[in-house]
Formats: sequence, structure tokens, C-alpha cells
Amino acid sequence: MKVALVQPARDRLDKEKNLQTVTRLLEGIHDVDIVCLPENWAGVVTLSESELVDILELLGRYAQRGWYTLLTGSLIVILRDSAIARGHVISPEGVVVGYTEKIFPSHAVGERAFLRPGEHLPVFATEQAHFGIAICVDLFYPELIRSLAQRDIQILFNPSNIPENRIGLWRSLLCARAAENTIFVAFANNTKSFYPDDRPVSGHSMVVSPRGDVLCEADDAEGVYTVELNLAQIAEARKRWPYLADSASIEKIEGDRVIRKTP
Repeated sequence: MKVALVQPARDRLDKEKNLQTVTRLLEGIHDVDIVCLPENWAGVVTLSESELVDILELLGRYAQRGWYTLLTGSLIVILRDSAIARGHVISPEGVVVGYTEKIFPSHAVGERAFLRPGEHLPVFATEQAHFGIAICVDLFYPELIRSLAQRDIQILFNPSNIPENRIGLWRSLLCARAAENTIFVAFANNTKSFYPDDRPVSGHSMVVSPRGDVLCEADDAEGVYTVELNLAQIAEARKRWPYLADSASIEKIEGDRVIRKTP
């Protein structure tokens, strides 16, 4: 199966310009199964519910034209009088089939001052694969990703907005989450943009195999990066690395909470 990662040159505040950029990139995508947008590709903007509906309807038309499943990355929307980060999944028919939420807004950049924690982390199924979505820093929580892997995902998508000086760290996290769960992990990032604290954001979207190998890594150029995934590699990796199966027995392991030195 084929996945495509959209890496747009994002203006930090101009929603309409960003929408034009993303739809232009989506227009050229064909013959792929799943397309993933990055986090906050529309900019550092908060949408009303009606604005979100309009954007999802527009994106749905592009998913239908290209006949692919579209992951909308993450957008900040006001719901029930507070803001939350949500990523929606749109079917090839152009219909919104579900959403995921950012479970742990970033403390480091102050998101917790205005974003409420998410509560929704489902598994999605298409004809090609089962997948989950972890938005940006949710990747830092291996328990979250393990919970998705235990529900039989084959691919984890990680739509993010990560600064250039943290790409090395992010690559390590992506490889670790892929190898420890023996799944594919796909990271979509913005480019030609800036982080909330003005650090540059410079792409490097990538896909990692179930063995922890980087299969494809973009540079800082705007574009659509397509990778073909052989899902049979998951079973092959698990024959050698039964980490996921082993994890079921961890709760049975006993030990003292604190080991004290004897005098």
C-alpha cells in the first residue's frame, strides 16, 4: 500500500494562504491509499465549529477526487466553550468517519494554558490497513502508542509541527516507537515555518519500518512524499522481536516498590 505525507510551507498566521497551499498539494495526489497532513498546517489559529465544518467539507472533495483516505493532521477548534486539538479521518467518498484528539497538549510551549486534554484515541480501519494517530508530542508517551498497537494497528501516523533543532530527537522517538511495537510509523511535518517560540520548522517528514529503519526522509522542501509499505514486514519483524506479545505479561511481574540498602 502507498502512503503520502504532505509537507506544506506554512505561514504561521494566514489560514487562507495555508488552505490554498494544502489544497494545491492535495490536487496532485493520485494512486495512493492514505494521505496525512501535519499538525496545525492551517497556522496557529483557532477555528470555530462552523469554520472546521467548512474546511472538512473542502478537504473531503479532494479526498474524493483523488480517491484516498485523508488524515487532516490536527486543527485547533472551539468546542463546548474550550479549545481542543483534533485530527479527522476522511474516507475516499469524502465523508468524515472519525477523529482523534491530542491527549497531552504540550507543556513546554504553553498549550495547556488554552487547550484541554484530549480523550479520544481510536483505531481506524481501511481496506488496506488498521492505523492510529498520535498528534505531535503524544509520541513521547510510549504507553499511548502501545495501547494502539495492542489494538492491532499496523501504521501509526504522527502529524506534528516540530522545530528543526529537535528533528534528531524526533527521529529517535519515531524509530523507537516503530521497533518496540513492530509497526510502521509515519511523521508529517510543516516546513518553511516557525515554532511558537520562533525556532524554524524545516520539514524532514519521514517513514520508519517495523525494524526501526528510516525508509524515507524528506528534506526541507515543500512537497508530497510518497512511500510504498509492505505490511508483510510486520509479521516478519514479530517472528524475531515478540516485544508486543511479551508486553502482555508485564503486569504479572512482581517486585518491591523500593529496594533499600541494608546497613
